[in-house]
Amino acid sequence: MPSRITPQQYGQAVLDHVQAGVYPESEELISADLPSAALPEISKLVEQAREDVKVSIRRVSRDSAPDIDGWISQAKQLRVDIQRSQEAAREIVEQAQHGERLEEKANDSAKKVDLLNGELAFNKSLAATLEQLQALRQTLDLIQRAILDNRLLEAADILGKVEDELGSSSGSKSTRVLGVFVAKATGLRTDLAERLSNSWHAYLHIDAVTSTIKINQKSECSFAVDMNSLVSAMIKLRLFDDVLLPLSKDIEFFILRPRLQVQADGTVGSLEIDGNDLKLSARSSDLSAQNLFSDLNSLIEFLRTQLPASVVEPLASLLMPQLISRLISTWLASAVPEDLDGMEDFEDTLSLVQEFAKTLDSYGWLGKRELFEWTKSIPNVWLRKRQETSLNQVRKLLFIGVGPIETVERAETQMLSHGDDIFVGNGGGDDWNAGWSDEEASPVKTTHSPNPAKADGGGDEDDVSAWGLDDEKGNEGVQKDQAEPAAADDDAEAWGWGDENENEETEPKKTPQTTKLSPKKATGNGYSDAPKQAEREVTLKETYNITSLPGEVLEIIMRVVSDATALETSDFANNPIAAASPNLLSLPGLILAMYRASASMAYSNHPTGPMFLYNDSLWLAERLQHLPSHQTTATGKRIQTRSAYNMNLKPHISAIESSGKRAYAKEMESQRTILTDLLDGAQGFEHCTEHPFNQECDIAIASTVDRLRDLHKQWKAVLSHSALLQSLGSLLSTITNKIVVDIEDMSDISEPESQQLATYCNRIAALEDLFLPTSTPPARTPSRNQARNSEIDPIPLTGLYAPHWLKFQYLANILESSLVDIKYLWTEGELGLEFDTEELVDLVVALFADSPHRRTAVAEIRGRRGVR
Repeated sequence: MPSRITPQQYGQAVLDHVQAGVYPESEELISADLPSAALPEISKLVEQAREDVKVSIRRVSRDSAPDIDGWISQAKQLRVDIQRSQEAAREIVEQAQHGERLEEKANDSAKKVDLLNGELAFNKSLAATLEQLQALRQTLDLIQRAILDNRLLEAADILGKVEDELGSSSGSKSTRVLGVFVAKATGLRTDLAERLSNSWHAYLHIDAVTSTIKINQKSECSFAVDMNSLVSAMIKLRLFDDVLLPLSKDIEFFILRPRLQVQADGTVGSLEIDGNDLKLSARSSDLSAQNLFSDLNSLIEFLRTQLPASVVEPLASLLMPQLISRLISTWLASAVPEDLDGMEDFEDTLSLVQEFAKTLDSYGWLGKRELFEWTKSIPNVWLRKRQETSLNQVRKLLFIGVGPIETVERAETQMLSHGDDIFVGNGGGDDWNAGWSDEEASPVKTTHSPNPAKADGGGDEDDVSAWGLDDEKGNEGVQKDQAEPAAADDDAEAWGWGDENENEETEPKKTPQTTKLSPKKATGNGYSDAPKQAEREVTLKETYNITSLPGEVLEIIMRVVSDATALETSDFANNPIAAASPNLLSLPGLILAMYRASASMAYSNHPTGPMFLYNDSLWLAERLQHLPSHQTTATGKRIQTRSAYNMNLKPHISAIESSGKRAYAKEMESQRTILTDLLDGAQGFEHCTEHPFNQECDIAIASTVDRLRDLHKQWKAVLSHSALLQSLGSLLSTITNKIVVDIEDMSDISEPESQQLATYCNRIAALEDLFLPTSTPPARTPSRNQARNSEIDPIPLTGLYAPHWLKFQYLANILESSLVDIKYLWTEGELGLEFDTEELVDLVVALFADSPHRRTAVAEIRGRRGVR
């Protein structure tokens, strides 16, 4: 379809775009192709538009022509000014370049002048150096001639100046010429030093083999000089210290050390002066302070007379500090006595020390201040030595360990009335419990009262009921004095059960913890209240074993206290160590602290070490509590000494007691653990009649019994009888409590198991033979009844020392009893004292099968409370 757009429309669209930058609004015109036929029309329209623009420009130019002419004239003037500035700039650049050329010429001329000045200075310096080297060569030649002519002091003086000059020389020492002169000066110094050293050794000769120092007043060397000139020459060459220090060390090593050091054989070297010779002669056994200070004074006088002041003064400044230090550390330290013995000799030694210090001060030598300070510190020195000696003694004792075993006695006094059995002349019981323990020596603070027997003058009955047992709740013990015929049943006698006679009057007795016994009147059936009678003082005694350690420690402490007390007397008022008395009283505490800290190791190698430590600690604490705290004056008045006032051993005594009790408690806990572990092998006694469980149970019971008997055998040789019974009783209580708990935890116990368990209980019950009382009666004339009673076997005191022992025995009886017997023991007997209602019901349910009889028995047990 032919286009309907005319060439004029094309031309107008192009012209609008060129003039205004707009596009045609017609979509058809925008999308149409530009035909070639439209180009002439377009060109015509553009040319016409250009002409219109020119006309417009001419019209505008014509109106603004005057302004444009002014602009043109100003532009021309600006161009002229720019050209003028460019010419001025070129002139400035040319002038600057000319100045740089002039400056370069000036710098070049200055460098030439500096070079010429440097050449002149170098020539002058070279001339001066050559002159200096020439003079130095001449000086070195002069030194060499002086050495050859034996003018050593002059040579040393000149050589010292040359060395100073060479050291300050501005020339490099690496310069070949200067290096030659330095090497020559070094060679001359070596030659001169060798000659001076030879001269020195020609005057002073030390023979190390014979320990001799020989001082020659005239040297035998051909080039030797006098001593003063020699010293001056060495000082100038800084060689004097190199020869003086070895001389001081040689004197110390060959003379002073052998003289001050005491050898193992108890001898020291002896000084001998023979003219110009000082030597150490043969060994001497004279260790007196007077001889020592005499030798030291002789040594000092020898050096002062044989050596010039220029030598002896600097030698003394080196020698005396070493001499004083060695004198204090070796001789004076050992001269301090360890105790008050030998104090008079030590005071003489102090006088000699003070005189020696004054002598040194008169010569202007060092040492007076150190010696006087040591003299003032004598109390502290003596105190430290006393501490070291005492603690070292304790250390050695503890290192040796447990020594010989000693048997000691403990006594306790009690007030008993004349009516007590112990004083009954006829028919009174003899048997009494001599095993007892005071509050310091036993794990449980218990004092065993005499065990009363039947006191019927016309009867033949024996009392077997004086048990004094504690109940489960810790109330006061109840003891029944029961009367039995002589032909009573043996089983009842073994169990401690007497005939229950409700008509027989009984009254309570104080528990074994009571330390004072009530006066009673003996009757045919037991004891009844009696009027208060006259009291007597009775002393109960028992023995136990200790090692030698506490006695030796106590002896050391007693010596310390004795010395401290002695220092307070007028005899030691002016003694130099009197001021150490208050501080000396702290030493017992240190001794006890060391004993307490090291005791566990000292006793560890002994099989019964913890028990010996327990006995030793309490014995030592008891003795320390009885240390004398007062002294009696001439008028008979008792006053407290300053030693007792300053020495407070109560904390240390408490610590000793605590450490001993801790050792005992630790050992007891260890044994309880062992016994518990042995019983754990029975696995709660379940299936104790079946293989292999029955073997495990047998082994557990046998091991437990053997263990307790072994402990009895070991501890019997250590503990007192009362402490032994209490210790074993505590362990036995652990055994029985575990067995009772294990059996009560069994829900079903067959008849064979019941019989087997009863057998095990009987094997444990056989251990009561370890709890027999001692057979030592009070010292008095035996009566007829006493002779008769002494033939009766003693009653074991197991119930006194093993809590719940009766409960364990009742349990063994229950395992073998019928329901009727159990009900009888509950309702009529004393089973209710040991078992609770539900506890007994659980045992009955486990032992007996379910039946009307068991239900009836359980109901009766629950319905009727047992005898309590």
